[in-house]
Amino acid sequence: MLAEKDKCVIKQYVDNRYYDQEKLIKYLTIHETVGNEVFEYCLKKEQVSERWNVRTSRWLEDEHGYRPLSVPQFIKRVPFYFYVPDYDNNKIGDLGCILAGGVKNTRIEQNLEEIYLILEYMFYKRKLALEDIFQYTVNQTRLVSQNELFFQWNHYLHLCEDLGIDDPKPERFITSYNEVLEKCALKPVIYEIREMYMGEVFWRNGSQIEFEGAFPCDKNGNPIMKWIGLQVTNSGDICCSCTKSEPGKLVVNLEPDTMIYALNVYNKENDTGDYWYQIYAGPLKMEFDFEAIRDARNRLNYTQKQVADAIGASVRTYQKWESGETTPDGHYLLRILNWLDLPSVQYVTRYTE
Repeated sequence: MLAEKDKCVIKQYVDNRYYDQEKLIKYLTIHETVGNEVFEYCLKKEQVSERWNVRTSRWLEDEHGYRPLSVPQFIKRVPFYFYVPDYDNNKIGDLGCILAGGVKNTRIEQNLEEIYLILEYMFYKRKLALEDIFQYTVNQTRLVSQNELFFQWNHYLHLCEDLGIDDPKPERFITSYNEVLEKCALKPVIYEIREMYMGEVFWRNGSQIEFEGAFPCDKNGNPIMKWIGLQVTNSGDICCSCTKSEPGKLVVNLEPDTMIYALNVYNKENDTGDYWYQIYAGPLKMEFDFEAIRDARNRLNYTQKQVADAIGASVRTYQKWESGETTPDGHYLLRILNWLDLPSVQYVTRYTE
């Protein structure tokens, strides 16, 4: 027989609009182990909208969302299994949002149990409301299935508990999380820029360069560059449109000597280290690479005279270009690129930083 306190849990957390509470009590009374058939057994199918049924039940009816439990364990997790989001008020976070991003891999059972233990910690120990537990990461990112952020939030709560900080739902989670990590002498998260479209990682708009990603900002909305995968020197203002932990745009206003490097943006799948790639160099950071034309000439087995004759310059003038004594003007530079089979001016450009 179920204890009265267990029946009270069912009465409180199982929505009778969608599930038959009495059938659930009957099932739990006659079984020692609760299989995932219990959800189908007590579901009021005629009352459930297709939207809600698909969102939650599909996860609880297979091993990716539920593993058989004893009755006491099941009762403890009833608030999570039977939580119904308030769709009418655009609150869509639920158990499916958390399960969708973290359990379909080779560690199904281990990951699944970890998720439920986190839910128990948040609900029973930290006393967070169910709506907050399921909706917080959605509110922060405006995205569902933010499994990584859910695990980070759990870590943040434990660190705050150790530090005596009472801020379980910070306004800008990714900023507060890094602040707490640093207070605990732990490595902060570096938020890298994201691909924008068609393989591009930035967009040049006149004297500005735009990047996209979820970037930590201070309370005034200024990006905290030490936690962003960009190294920017000698720029104008840097502004960011990100709110909370949502993705947004970061805009760098360029100066003639601005340099920008981005972290890991062109890495290949098998690259395991961190690599910085030059994204932009201002005109004052650019120099003519005289060694490049010498190397190209040698690769093609031309003499200096042959190249000079081909581009209509004197041998002595060409020798000065190749030795770095002087620099060719635009007219001769185009001829050099053509004759030495150099596809663009980038091949004869080097940077002072």
